[in-house]
Amino acid sequence: MELKKLITNVQQWSIDRGLDKADSKKQMLKLYEEFGELASGLAKGNKEVVKDSIGDVVVVLIILAQQQGVKLISGFELSHENISKENVVLEASEYIGAVSNFVKRNLKCEGHIVYLITYLQRIAKDEGLKFEDCLSQAWNEIKDRKGKLIDGVWVKEEDLK
Repeated sequence: MELKKLITNVQQWSIDRGLDKADSKKQMLKLYEEFGELASGLAKGNKEVVKDSIGDVVVVLIILAQQQGVKLISGFELSHENISKENVVLEASEYIGAVSNFVKRNLKCEGHIVYLITYLQRIAKDEGLKFEDCLSQAWNEIKDRKGKLIDGVWVKEEDLK
C-alpha cells in the first residue's frame, strides 16, 4: 500500500476512535513509549522490533498531527544524509523534546513532526528497511484493534482485562 493511503487509513482509524480530538499531552506519553521501544530494538540489533517500532512511532505522530491541527503529514523527504547513523537517533530525540515543549505550551509543532518522520525514514534506511513496510505493518496490527478511549489514551481491549 502506498504511503499516502496508509496515512489516510491511520487518520480515519484515529477519527473513528476519537483519538484525533484527544489531548496531545497524552499522545506524547505514547510517543515516548514507542520511541523507547525503537531505541531498545536498535540497541539490541533486533530488526523486527525496529521495524515494528518505526511504524508504531509514525502512527503516534500521525495522530499527534491530527490533534495539533496539522494537515500536511505527507510530502516529506529524506534530508539527513550528512548525519552519521549513530547521531540520527540522538537528533530524533532532540526533536521529540522540541515537540514536547510545543505541546506543553499548546503550540502547533508541524515542522517538528515532519522532521521526526524524516528521521524515522533515515533510521529505516540505515537498518535496511522500507519505511512504507514499517507503517504498513503497524497499520495491519491496529486496523481491526478493539479497545477504549480512557482519559484521552487508547487502551487495547486485551489491556482492559
